[in-house]
Amino acid sequence: MKKYKLIANPAARRGNTRLIISRTLELLAKRGVSYDLELTAGPKEAGMIARAACRNYDVIVAIGGDGTVNEVVQGMVFSHTPLGIIPGGTGNDFVRSLRIPNRLEQAVDIVLAGQTRTIDVGKINDTYFANNAGFGFDAAVNITTYGMSGGAGGLSLYLRALIRTLGKYRPVQLTVAMNGRTIDQEIFLLSIGNGTTCGGGFKLTPHAKLDDQLLDVTLIRPLPLASLLWHFPKVFLGTIDRVSYASVDRTAELTITSSGPVPIHVDGEIFPGNLKTYKVSMIPRALTVIENAAATP
Repeated sequence: MKKYKLIANPAARRGNTRLIISRTLELLAKRGVSYDLELTAGPKEAGMIARAACRNYDVIVAIGGDGTVNEVVQGMVFSHTPLGIIPGGTGNDFVRSLRIPNRLEQAVDIVLAGQTRTIDVGKINDTYFANNAGFGFDAAVNITTYGMSGGAGGLSLYLRALIRTLGKYRPVQLTVAMNGRTIDQEIFLLSIGNGTTCGGGFKLTPHAKLDDQLLDVTLIRPLPLASLLWHFPKVFLGTIDRVSYASVDRTAELTITSSGPVPIHVDGEIFPGNLKTYKVSMIPRALTVIENAAATP
């Protein structure tokens, strides 16, 4: 019988993940699954738990959002131990690329079915990311969500944060080097995707693939508010590459230089934006994950 190590963040989704944790345990008990649960109490703890658990468990299961998954991934790269995910966060973007639904019973069944896939991960300086890293506006919106309370989570939360951020955000000056060329200009946002979405469903890198050994990079130049509102639906339609203010590239590595502070998120978590240089690279075939093999890509 397989042994499952459950790593859960009870603070995810402003504490609402506690109910998901409880219901997950009930479902596993009904199925006679052997598991151990460990709740995280602070930053980076999930990675340490996962690293130790890889030696003694057959499957590691993260219960939480993209931030929880990101922390768990830090301890699982190149371990070959499968990572299963029970979505329980605000955005739940990474699971979209694995075709794992938010419906709890289905997510549990997918984890227990155990269909694995080896995927790439990204790396920014010394931190791995499974899904996405963002510079500029999308990161500023993400930071805004941390100061918001009340209302629904998910996409609704990000939309409310987006509206709040619009009036005060200013483009940032970045130097981006990739594929033998250098871009030095103000940018509205720079999104680097291993997965396809961020922010609860914004398709900023809609053509990204988890196992093609490349990162998809979308750069959007500063644009007037009227143009932003006109083109905004394209981030849901997956046609951001048709926006005249946007450029789309694919690369195995890039270097980003900033002369001043810049908003940055990594898998939805705030990342230090006071450094001068950020080296981003693709790490091929670094993580084994459990996916929904039955769903149509």
